[in-house]
Amino acid sequence: MSDTTASSTPARRYGGRTALLALLALLALLLTPLGAGAAPPTSPLTTDPADAAAGWLTGEFTDGDHLSTEFDLDGNGVIDPLTEVFPDYGLTADAVLAFAAAGSAGDAAEAATDYLATNVAGYAGDGTTESYAGSLAKLILVADIMGRDPQDFGGRDLIAELAAREQASGRFADLSAFGDYSNGLTQSLALIALHRATTDGASTVAVDYLVAQQCSDGGFNSVLETSPCTGEVDTSAFAAQALDVAARDAARDRTASFMLGQQAIDGSFAAPGFGTPPVTTANSNSTGLAAQALSSLGEIEAASSAVSWLLDRQVGVDRPQEQQGAFAFDATGFDPANAARATTQAVLGVAGIGFVDLVAPTDPLAYGLDVGSGGALPPPPGTGPPPGTSPPPGVGPPVPPVPELPATGAAPQSLLEVGIGLLAIGIAVSVLARRRTDRLFPTRTSP
Repeated sequence: MSDTTASSTPARRYGGRTALLALLALLALLLTPLGAGAAPPTSPLTTDPADAAAGWLTGEFTDGDHLSTEFDLDGNGVIDPLTEVFPDYGLTADAVLAFAAAGSAGDAAEAATDYLATNVAGYAGDGTTESYAGSLAKLILVADIMGRDPQDFGGRDLIAELAAREQASGRFADLSAFGDYSNGLTQSLALIALHRATTDGASTVAVDYLVAQQCSDGGFNSVLETSPCTGEVDTSAFAAQALDVAARDAARDRTASFMLGQQAIDGSFAAPGFGTPPVTTANSNSTGLAAQALSSLGEIEAASSAVSWLLDRQVGVDRPQEQQGAFAFDATGFDPANAARATTQAVLGVAGIGFVDLVAPTDPLAYGLDVGSGGALPPPPGTGPPPGTSPPPGVGPPVPPVPELPATGAAPQSLLEVGIGLLAIGIAVSVLARRRTDRLFPTRTSP
């Protein structure tokens, strides 16, 4: 996954962009969700894959309302719960989107939304000296899906703040002493969020800006204004949905063609992760996002094949109960360090509901996994191929189409999403580290 862009202006008094990038790389490598190994619900039980995954996610929540991340800052192998555990606001928002896609775990979705409303500044900046376009867009999306007012979410007008981040070029850029980390994914999120939450949607110039970022291969790259430009699956999945809501059909169709060309014969999608050179890995994050986008665009056969691959990654009853219902990141199997991030986006693909059609879950309950005596997970409704066609292996017999009910690389998640999700945490950790140094060396100036 490509690096995100950043301003060339040094981050005043914070060690600059290089230091922050190094910090984010370290955080990604140390990423471990708090509560890994927590038990999902044991009742009620479900055979629906999306509901079971949503239920597993609720078992990962800290204090019943958010997901957390641990960082072994001092490298001693022991996590100090007071200084080395941080709330992961971006991943918590992703969980809300997964609950909406599943249509269940409504109580957890409400609690997580309340938590995000209380912590807008921690995730999106204070709105004055720090303001992050991608975080604002995702919060608007969460608020609108959950029936909250994005113009009064945690006492903040998120729509006005996002509008203030639109530049003359149409790019939604960050305001931050740490640099501008806006990218292709955040631009797409902004367009989708504004389409949902406002009467007029995003400005024409903002849409034009996204269209201008399309690579010659039809895909989109996470790095804006980059040349040469090579499409990436994750960014393209978001961009395809943004172009669809903006009625830019020609650009959308080119992106859909690019994504279809990236699909492996087994239905999966891959993205490069860590390593030099980066190792390209078929994974649940990229496959989940691609399946969601393709389903929302009507590419049912390709989406079904991707769902089949995802279901093969879902942990069944042959594994420990605390893992059941989760999605493994890749074919190596369940790993608590990346399962939460893989599961949030896998659910989007399995449910097959685009961001524009998500609504708050109507079922308040969280479910545990029950596959019965067959030992295999059945496909969720509506994910099979059209009537009269042969389904991909493992998906099941053909099913009649159902109306879509209105209801978001070898790395824990795509590197782009990790960077975005951890930016606010990285800032907090950087400030915390500086404050610790200030206590040791009080002659230094505190931020």
